Amino acid sequence: MGLYLCIFDEYGEDICGVEVGLYQYFGVFRDTVNQYTNKGLLSLFMKSDHKTFSSQMPTLLKHSDCDGSWSVQDCKLLKAELEEIKQVFLEEPPSSKIISSKQDIFQFFGVKPQNLFECFIDSDCEFLIDRMIELCDLAMERNRPILFQ
Repeated sequence: MGLYLCIFDEYGEDICGVEVGLYQYFGVFRDTVNQYTNKGLLSLFMKSDHKTFSSQMPTLLKHSDCDGSWSVQDCKLLKAELEEIKQVFLEEPPSSKIISSKQDIFQFFGVKPQNLFECFIDSDCEFLIDRMIELCDLAMERNRPILFQ
């Protein structure tokens, strides 16, 4: 089953959305983020030249997939978290395990990720974190929540 993050207008029309892919893939994204929090398992073994996040990324990590939405207020917090995730992941090497989970899309579009940030893509081979940041911006601009579909 796939995950579609989207915003609907007041009439129930789809304004914008991100086809993330399988829920499992979104879980891998969140698991990877969790590894870079100061409580994540990876942080216990990381050398001092690796960064950890300034927070536990609660808006992204503590939100249940079945809650159904991120409120406009959540989107403000989520955007800040995603921007920090992007900065850290741009400095980290790509993950062959993550690449293999989306290999068909990478091959179809002829893309070879150069860092961890580029390993996370949506179903259109656009960078997932950037697409989620754009969705947060639109949610705040339109004063509409992001829904999990």
